[in-house]
Amino acid sequence: MTTSPPGHLVRRPAAARASRLLDGCLALLLSLPDRLPVLLVCLGAPSVLAVLVGQFRPLVVLPLALIGVLLTWRLVPAAPARTPAQLGGLLAVLLLCVGWFVRSLRYVSGYVVVNRDPGFLTLRALWLSEHTTGTIPVGAAEAAAAAVSGASAGTEAFTLQDGVLHVQGNVMLPALLAIQGWVGGERAVLAGNLVIGAIALLAVYAVARTFAGPLWALVPVTALALCLPYLVTTRSAYTEPLTVAFLCGGLALLRGAWRRETGVGRHLLIGALTGAVAAARIDGSVVVVGLVIGYTLAAATPLGRADRSAARRRALAAMLGAAVMVALGMTDVLRLSPQYVQDHTSQLHQLLGLAAAVTVLALLVLLAPTGLLGWLRRWLHRHRRTLGALAATLVVLVGVALASRPWWWQGHFNDPDSGAGRAVATLQKVAGVAVDGSRSYDEESLTWVSWYLGWVAVLLGFAGLAVLARRAVRGRDPARTVLVAVIAVGAVFPLVRVSITPDQIWAVRRLVPVTFPGLLVAGSCALAALAGRVRDRRAVRRTAHARSGGSTVALVLRRVAAVGIALVVTLAPTRAWGDVAGVVELSGRDTQAHALCDELTDLGADKVVWVHSSPFRYLATIRVICDVEVVEFTHVPTAEELAAVRDAWGGGTVAAATFDVTALPWSGDPPTVSVGGTVSTTLGRTLITAPTTVDRTWSEIWVGLVQDDGTVAATG
Repeated sequence: MTTSPPGHLVRRPAAARASRLLDGCLALLLSLPDRLPVLLVCLGAPSVLAVLVGQFRPLVVLPLALIGVLLTWRLVPAAPARTPAQLGGLLAVLLLCVGWFVRSLRYVSGYVVVNRDPGFLTLRALWLSEHTTGTIPVGAAEAAAAAVSGASAGTEAFTLQDGVLHVQGNVMLPALLAIQGWVGGERAVLAGNLVIGAIALLAVYAVARTFAGPLWALVPVTALALCLPYLVTTRSAYTEPLTVAFLCGGLALLRGAWRRETGVGRHLLIGALTGAVAAARIDGSVVVVGLVIGYTLAAATPLGRADRSAARRRALAAMLGAAVMVALGMTDVLRLSPQYVQDHTSQLHQLLGLAAAVTVLALLVLLAPTGLLGWLRRWLHRHRRTLGALAATLVVLVGVALASRPWWWQGHFNDPDSGAGRAVATLQKVAGVAVDGSRSYDEESLTWVSWYLGWVAVLLGFAGLAVLARRAVRGRDPARTVLVAVIAVGAVFPLVRVSITPDQIWAVRRLVPVTFPGLLVAGSCALAALAGRVRDRRAVRRTAHARSGGSTVALVLRRVAAVGIALVVTLAPTRAWGDVAGVVELSGRDTQAHALCDELTDLGADKVVWVHSSPFRYLATIRVICDVEVVEFTHVPTAEELAAVRDAWGGGTVAAATFDVTALPWSGDPPTVSVGGTVSTTLGRTLITAPTTVDRTWSEIWVGLVQDDGTVAATG
């Protein structure tokens, strides 16, 4: 009897272990686009809870996030089969995301001023990166401001209440940016949305891979990555990329979710991810409406009693997961941003009322006696082909109506005397069009999408939605039913009524969370259908028969056409770049703020009077970045008013600062040396075209010390 050498016995198990390790690594990589959005929500939800209880610190957030990851790990679908297409698609999308991230680092904004949303979101994130609570105490500044009419210890988006500043909006995005600040400091906070943006791109790939295949899924990812609104919203602290990550991450989990072996836990997670949109944005409940409608339709149509019972449990689980996240988001803004809720009470009541009404109606359908709707299910089943065609037709008609609105209707939802109305009138004068501040330009919403994605992508997106709707109804496909419902409701809702000041690129961001990725993902499904991607056995047999006959040429031509259209959709977004794609929004503002902080440190001043002048109110910037007490005047103060504030503050070293050297009552000659002089860039504001210009603004800060008589002494 012969025996193998000992080394042979060792190498075979070692080779098997290496093979298993390689298989595990490949499976993990393939599942990465599905898993990363889940990891993001596992980190985001505990962060909100920690901020709510005033314990936002690594020792609280990270263990809770780890527990969430462990609980949800097996709920994520297994990795796709390791085919060349899957591996090639994954490699391509990873390279795309890494390259996009590295290049975008050059254009991270310096958004540390309260201009628009990124300003207060960034400042809140910077505060949280070094503090455990979401509110910002003002100290003795409240009493000092109360001494003089017109002085304030609060400012835009930072409402003073009970001695603390309540920051506008939901806290989830600032918390996620602050976590990155724990690791990389202020620079990581400023660049943190690029990390979230890359995860969102992978989430778009994941959902497109599920419904269109791994290679066609590269089209929506690339188009979105090159899209100017996406570039802008990821380089600053906008909530839109985070909502894209949550929404598409939830839709990606629909893959295999209705298999018999899949439990309700997956659907609970789908609901939580989709509902997390409402935890990140106050208006995010609209996508929950789509989720509820989709799951109700999916649960109400099965014919078999056992199938209906299982579908009902899945629908209820998804609705529960979404409801928990909506409740978390509402608790967040009610506790930490009460004035913001009050300012949007009407819109919030309408949105939440709609969501509640749809949910109640859905529960009535889901919990109705089993036989009550039997006749309707049987009728739907018999006429599913006709109904599928009608669903596709309805999608097309909606698209036509939205695209043609500029020819037959105008939106007039602005109050011409409001800030938005005056802004519209100003932009109309600049554009040389008729001045009407009431114009809200809602009819142009789909045209806006075409500016940044191209009309081919828009038409392809509605064609894809029509294909998906037809297949969902005809095939009684629950996954496609939910997908179509969420995209249709979430995308069409803001298209009908944008409800935002209609200047670009600010206004189109309202369409970034659902409309842009929704149309692009649907478009990839249309490309897959055009190229003859098949799923069921009968289709495979028909395709094989076609190839054996004279239809091979037609099939090749269809695939060539699909590739050509894909190239157009992929490259069309670059047409909107012009000279503006490389602009750094609010460049130099972070450096300017730190220059002021350094000057205050040199003066030994921990109390500052800020006198507002163009371009920004600066109280929040100074309070957060310099960590000093601040009182702000929105008018030019007299020496007597400054003296009263200084006395109410208890005297000591009180600095005064402003962007306008003439806004302070100097005790002698004004200073000749300013602090933090910078040229700051931002996208030019436009109304009837995509932005094509870059605005450049010079500003400098003048600093002095408030004397006993209220005059200000120059320091340099």
